[in-house]
Amino acid sequence: MLATNFSMELLETFLVVAEAGNVSKAAQILHRSQPAISERLQRLTEFVGEPLYYPVGRGIRLTAAGEAYLAPAKRLRELHNELADMRKRRTQLQQGQLRIAATNTVANYFLPRYLVQFRQQYPQVELFLKGGISDWSQYSLLDWDLFFLEDRHPDIEIPKHYQLVPWLQDEILTIFPPEHPLATQQELDFADLLAYPIVWREPQSGIRRLVLQEFRARHLEPTIRIEVSSVEAMGTAVAAGLGIGFITQRALQHRPDWQLHGRRIPKSQGIHWTLYLVAPQPPYQSHILARFLESIGLPDRNFSSQETGAAMTSHGN
Repeated sequence: MLATNFSMELLETFLVVAEAGNVSKAAQILHRSQPAISERLQRLTEFVGEPLYYPVGRGIRLTAAGEAYLAPAKRLRELHNELADMRKRRTQLQQGQLRIAATNTVANYFLPRYLVQFRQQYPQVELFLKGGISDWSQYSLLDWDLFFLEDRHPDIEIPKHYQLVPWLQDEILTIFPPEHPLATQQELDFADLLAYPIVWREPQSGIRRLVLQEFRARHLEPTIRIEVSSVEAMGTAVAAGLGIGFITQRALQHRPDWQLHGRRIPKSQGIHWTLYLVAPQPPYQSHILARFLESIGLPDRNFSSQETGAAMTSHGN
């Protein structure tokens, strides 16, 4: 490790003097006084423990030691410049990566517009998205900068320097074909829904968990015979007539081609489904991640406390 009295300032001074061949010219190039340049060279000489140059007329000539240090000094300057350029490019979001993992619903229906906007604004940032995740135990969370969940209390161990915060809220609807008997029924209750076959999402689905919770709160236990593993499969199954289903309002709005009706689940205010995100706490966020969180409505000031005080935007309408 370099001693504490060594600095890039001393190194740059030595290189400029060696390249100019003259202390006076080096002082002009560096916009410093000649005594200041000489003092820096003296400090560097004391650091290496042997003379780096000797005077020749009005100029200087490198000693054997000076010649030996010249090449590595140039490499250090190049590395320093490379690091400075990298810092500038990363600060200005001209370089870097953003790695996002999400469930199927989030990846397909909630994230795309934000990712498109971010890529248009910062085209040199590499975006990686892994969608369709239902079993988080198969993934190392530290491999991701940001991941999105459909459950407030996921069955995963969140790293200590990460936070779980609410992001968006949407309403869960009952969906069915336009010719379905429920389409003409003015009022619905949970027992009405049980009168028809139901298509369910996979067990890890947050939507399934919330809907089952409401049925069971009314001492109703649905029979699960048809189960699918994605929003697309849900829409396809319901459109084909396999049964009614449950989907978020945002997802249904994105798929008019399914030609399905959506009705509020029979609860006074409906059933609202919250999307959560997990990301490093502000001190551990990269420039890219911090800017992306701002772009989706989570600036640092709202990302400072776990699950409370976080920005939550409703996209129910």
